[in-house]
Order: sequence, then structure tokens, then C-alpha cells
Amino acid sequence: MRRMNDPSTAPKPLSQGEHTAVNVTAAATAVLGLLGFVISFATVASAAAPSFGRLAWIVPLGVDLGIAVFSALDIVLARLGMRLRWLRLIPWILTAATVYLNIATYLSAPPVDWFAVVSHAVLPLLWVVAVEVGAHAVRKRADLAKADRMDGIRRSRWLLAPLATFALWRRMVLWEIRSYPAALARERDRILAKTDLQDRYGRLWRAKATRRERALYRLGELVPASARELVRPTPPKPLAPKNGKATPDVTDLIPVGRRVAADLNARGLPLTRDRLRAAVRQSGRSISTDRAGALLAQLRAEKTSKAA
Repeated sequence: MRRMNDPSTAPKPLSQGEHTAVNVTAAATAVLGLLGFVISFATVASAAAPSFGRLAWIVPLGVDLGIAVFSALDIVLARLGMRLRWLRLIPWILTAATVYLNIATYLSAPPVDWFAVVSHAVLPLLWVVAVEVGAHAVRKRADLAKADRMDGIRRSRWLLAPLATFALWRRMVLWEIRSYPAALARERDRILAKTDLQDRYGRLWRAKATRRERALYRLGELVPASARELVRPTPPKPLAPKNGKATPDVTDLIPVGRRVAADLNARGLPLTRDRLRAAVRQSGRSISTDRAGALLAQLRAEKTSKAA
């Protein structure tokens, strides 16, 4: 699973060509926004002159700059982890206000000049759109750089498998999995682990599996058999046969035996053949007395090799 500070979750560096395209696009957007700001400033200042006199220029300046200031404030607070969701409403309210102030004069005097209304509504929107696009780009870039950012799930998966996708998203949230590919890999392991439990215990595996296995399955930490074969360390060589009798093969029981040994050690109980055999049988696996003795010898050999 990827950690929260995994560099793969960081924004992808831009190439030189992409930098040039971004700079040109940003400059063009800024020019369009400036044109809209100038037209909006002149129109609103003229309309506010009868009420505000020489201070009429404050009205368009305050409204239009308020859109940029509150958009920037939303970005800063989001970057600091102090974001206020309702703060984004203020730029939109100011947008509605500046559009209304631009067209109010032409709506109040019939007959309505719809060409003037539409043109004076579109031009200030250039400024608003430029500010909103810039704010969205900065917000998106900052969000990609956040350490606690969680990947989204593609819409096509929601459409094709809504219930399974909701379950995957729920586990991403509960298990704090930030990476979508890591969540898919863990979901694959969970399905394979569930298949192993069904093969081992049958349809009633939830009732027959050990409490530890059920807990590890719910936590998504139960390793499927295929992955267990890949990560299983090389077992110690089998002990030499005694009295001409071959030593039973207990390779398949070593993982269970290690868990039993760890549990007994945590409880302060010595590892004996009878305890080992009883615990293995309680886990749902069959084991004879000879195999229990061979498994005990293997576990003790492992312990001795680690101590050495």
C-alpha cells in the first residue's frame, strides 16, 4: 500500500512545451479578464455616479476585486487545511451582483436593448471566468500536492459496477488508502483471500474460520495463498529421518504453526506438540500426531536458526 507521502501522488512535472502552453494560455486568459474588468468598471462606475458621485469608481473596483480576493482567500485557507465551504459562495454572489449592475441600466428603460444587455453581461463574465479558472487551477495543483490527498475513482467504474465501486471507495476511506491503484491491488488480494477461506471452510467459512482470520480479512490484511507463496521464506531443510522413517512434509502447516507459536508465546505458554496439534485443529486444519511432532521440530529449528 502506498503511504501518504508517496512521491507518486505528487503532481507530474510539466515539460518545457507544456510550460510554454500554460504560460501562453494564462496570458491570454489574463488579457480577456482584464478587458472584462475594464468594461465592467466603466459601466458600473457610470451607473453608480448619480448615487455615489466622485466615489462611484469604488463600487466596481470593490465588487470586481472582491471576486479575486475571496477566490484567493479560499485557496489559501484550503492549502492551510482551514477551508470554509461557504466561502466559495461569495465570489458567485459578487459575480451575480456585477452582472446585474452592468445590465440594470438597460433593463430599467423600455424598450429593452437586448444587444446591450447581452454584451454588457458577457464582458464582465470574462473577468469572472478568468478569475475562476485561475483559482481552479491553483486549487487543483495545491490539492494534488497535499499529503492527505485521496485519489478519485474513475466515473466509468461507478457506472459499470456501482455497488462494488461504493464498497471499494468505503474501504479506501476506512483503511486510509490514498492511492487508487493500491486500493485495486488490495481489493484483488481481499477477493483471493476470501476465495481461499471458502475453499478451506466451505460456504459457512464465516462461522468456521478462526477469529484471527476473520479479523485479518475485515482489515484487508489476510494474505491470499498466491501472494503467500511469493513472500514465504525458504523453509529450513527437513530433519534427517529417524529409525529409517521418513519425516512428514509439513510445509503447508508452517504458516499456521508460526501463528500458533506466536500466540502461545504472547500468552507465556511453552510450545508443545499437544498444544500445537490442538491449536492447528481448532483453526480448521487436520493434523496427525506425527505431523504435529514434525511441525514442532521445524518451528524449533527455525527459532534456533534465528537465534544464531
